[in-house]
Amino acid sequence: MTLPEHTPQKDAGKGPGRSNFLKSLAAFALMGILAFFSSSRFEEISKRLLNSVQSVTPSPASAADEAAAPPAPPAPPVVGHVVAIADLALGREYIGRVEPVQTVLVKPRISGQIESIHFKEGSLVSEGDLLFTIDSAQYQAIAQQRKADLAKAQASLSRAVKYNDRLKAADKRSVSASDADMAASDVEQSRAAVEQAKAALRLAQIDLDFTRITAPISGRIGRAEATRGNFVTPAGAPLTSIVQTDPIRVSYAMSDRNYMEQIGAFRSSGAVFDAALTLVDGTSYPHKGERDFEENEMDAMTGTITVYLRFANKEGALIPGSMVRVNTKPVKSRTAPIVPQEALLADSSGDFVYVIDENNAAQRRGVSLGTETGTYREIVSGLASGEKIIVKGLHNVRPGMTVRPNYPSADQAAKSPSELARESGYDLLPISGGNQTGAD
Repeated sequence: MTLPEHTPQKDAGKGPGRSNFLKSLAAFALMGILAFFSSSRFEEISKRLLNSVQSVTPSPASAADEAAAPPAPPAPPVVGHVVAIADLALGREYIGRVEPVQTVLVKPRISGQIESIHFKEGSLVSEGDLLFTIDSAQYQAIAQQRKADLAKAQASLSRAVKYNDRLKAADKRSVSASDADMAASDVEQSRAAVEQAKAALRLAQIDLDFTRITAPISGRIGRAEATRGNFVTPAGAPLTSIVQTDPIRVSYAMSDRNYMEQIGAFRSSGAVFDAALTLVDGTSYPHKGERDFEENEMDAMTGTITVYLRFANKEGALIPGSMVRVNTKPVKSRTAPIVPQEALLADSSGDFVYVIDENNAAQRRGVSLGTETGTYREIVSGLASGEKIIVKGLHNVRPGMTVRPNYPSADQAAKSPSELARESGYDLLPISGGNQTGAD
């Protein structure tokens, strides 16, 4: 079947075909305009979407780096300590020397031969006891002679007084003035002669009394240096010695630092220390000591001052010259925080410690130090009672670092450093590197 041919002129004149062509042309033009105006915005949105996808999805290189990075090191273990308040007025021990309160060297006051000895060597004597007798025959004779001289002087005085009285009673015209004056002068001279004779007799009596040598104090007497029959003189050696043993002194040397700590108490008139003694055999002396006095100057060579205590010694257990241990405790207490000295560090900024806060973080804290008390040190300022500090393991600690503290008990505190190290592990970190083996 043969279709009829259509000419272009005829088809173009038809209405429906032309309308569809125009609609398609308008649609393509609109899409081109929209694409032109939205191309830059679309590119920006695409880039943002691409970046977000790349950030969420790691690249193979970054994933490998994260897999190779080591884990964060664990908190280092340390040994902690809780700051406590202590009484720093602690007792101290000194080496003391027993000294007598009084020591007397017995010497003769006159020359003569020892006639007898009346004491037992090493015994206790009382004041006034007879010790030695010197031959007194010569001194008795001298005393008798002085008595005769006194009697003669008294007789001369009596005669002079009577003669002077007669001249005064006579008629003044019969007595010359010179005779009257002479009689009065004789009376005065006779009276002076009497006083002189009395003094000579007194001296003779004293020398006679010195033939009996008595104990000047109570105490323990020593050896007799001169025995019966020896001739002694005042210029010679002592006959013996006596030391007072009850009460008795104990002296010891206190350092200038300890003295300055208690200088306020020393300046007062009351007691400074509760003092007790330990004898050489280790036993405690039953009597407590009392403050006696202190020297008035420091020893420039040793930097110490000598302190004296007085003790009762009725039993004679304290022997002069012996050594004892003096245990003293200040009467007034002085409390302050103390820390182990191994917890203290120092640099150019001063002394400091590491304080463990509530989050177990180590915080540097500056402190002011006071006196030493054994292995502890007084903290004047910077710490309060109850705060926690690091004592051991400080070589692994830095400010702000989190730590794992271990607070040893009283039993652990008595253990050796190696035992504490094995328990806490604080010293194993440098050896094992990042592998922690310490206690939790």
